[in-house]
Amino acid sequence: MKSQSSQRGVLKIGSLLFAAMMLSWLPASAQAQAASETPAKSLLEIHGKGQFAPSKFGKIYYETEGSGSPVFLIAGGPGSSHASFHPWFSRLAAEHTVVYLDNIGRGRSDRLAPQRSSEYTVERDAEDIEALRIALGYERISVIGHSYGGMPALAYALKYPQHVSRLVLSDTLLNAQTWQQNIDSVNFTARNQFPEIWEQLMQLRARGVKSGADEYGELYGKTELDIYWRDPDMESKLYLSGDKADAYNSNVYLSFIGDDPEWQVGGSMKRYDPRSRMQALTVPTLVCVGRYDRVGTPKIASEIKAALPAASSKLVVFERSGHRPWVEETDAYFSLLKEFLPIEDGSSAPVVSMQQ
Repeated sequence: MKSQSSQRGVLKIGSLLFAAMMLSWLPASAQAQAASETPAKSLLEIHGKGQFAPSKFGKIYYETEGSGSPVFLIAGGPGSSHASFHPWFSRLAAEHTVVYLDNIGRGRSDRLAPQRSSEYTVERDAEDIEALRIALGYERISVIGHSYGGMPALAYALKYPQHVSRLVLSDTLLNAQTWQQNIDSVNFTARNQFPEIWEQLMQLRARGVKSGADEYGELYGKTELDIYWRDPDMESKLYLSGDKADAYNSNVYLSFIGDDPEWQVGGSMKRYDPRSRMQALTVPTLVCVGRYDRVGTPKIASEIKAALPAASSKLVVFERSGHRPWVEETDAYFSLLKEFLPIEDGSSAPVVSMQQ
């Protein structure tokens, strides 16, 4: 399920104004903590001012802030840029080098040629992480994958465990089967909570309109707030840059999920399933989920935990959150990450410019 903000266009918010507003929305204790822990250049000053790293698929755009052991952030969608991680994950920058990246096909990174669209896969996205790790000279990294981003994060840890210090799978999915569970869960909510919209959607389907069509997506988007949030008003706290470079790439989404993505898994995701390899993964892994997440549901999170070795994995449920606990339970979420992520310096070389 793609991000609801991707279906509603973008809202133009000035960076400095937004940063001030963002801090004002936090509790007083959180404001003080953010002020003391956030480097001067953080919040939104780094957004859009990153660099490029080479890969065999094209240039990968990334931004960094902070210092210390590296933490790579992998965005959801599939099709989203890293933008919605700002300014929340600046909280990690006091102890970590936070690396925001746009996978190939997303954000400011290069696109694959149209005839190569079938190469948009979970495994290929994992290769972006490896290419950027090599370019930045890190021996070991921690990886946080949110929503769809948890899938390439896991795929990366399975293929390159020697380069992963910690793995965080946040409100994510596992395979084609759980993606179908996601679709069915979202449709259940839409059908029962928005019956008047559901009736219109069924009329479109009766005319042969698939869920990948703009006409369907615009109508379907009206049902989404109750899907992503415990409190739908929290959506207003997400950063939307207004920059065309951050726009959602629906072509990537359709390549992954097929031309009827809100109804039936197709595309390159259709047969994806890493479970047979997961019991051998010894990388310490944190699986976390919001109790009210109707996309990467607690049931799916439990299935992910069950597929991992018990000794090296942990499941945490945030009881007052939906799809983004880092927005709805900010202090609790980042306290958990700070306890889990290593603070030793894992870099083997300074970060250097790869801009071309």
